[in-house]
Amino acid sequence: MENIERIAKLYPAIMHGMSRIRSIVHEGMDLTYNQYKMLLTISDSDSCSLNQLARQLGIAMSSASEMVDRLVQIGLVTRVIDEENRRQVTIFATQKGIEVILELQRGILDNYRTLLEKLPEVEQERLVQAFEMLAEVLGSLEKQD
Repeated sequence: MENIERIAKLYPAIMHGMSRIRSIVHEGMDLTYNQYKMLLTISDSDSCSLNQLARQLGIAMSSASEMVDRLVQIGLVTRVIDEENRRQVTIFATQKGIEVILELQRGILDNYRTLLEKLPEVEQERLVQAFEMLAEVLGSLEKQD
């Protein structure tokens, strides 16, 4: 079997497994996964424009705006309008938003730990190495684009 056929055969099973892990990890969150990613992006950058958020998350400006609206409503981010250019809006994570991110990250690590502990140590190491290799390969593909 050629490499491409092997990948095509493995891909659905891997994505299904990753989806299950993601749903377990994010279980009980009051945020959607995309809202979490947006809040994390804002928090990691200290601040972002709406355009930067849409581009980084690969979503339409209208979708980014709706998600920011929701995060503003629940007090996790704030919008600051530039006094000199009112069209320029900068989005910041609030203290509550930063606390939510830290809490979620702790929960995510705990959930990953719980999942990994179900595997023998040798399998844990193989899984971590596979993730490292996948991240490296995907990173090199992105650099080629």
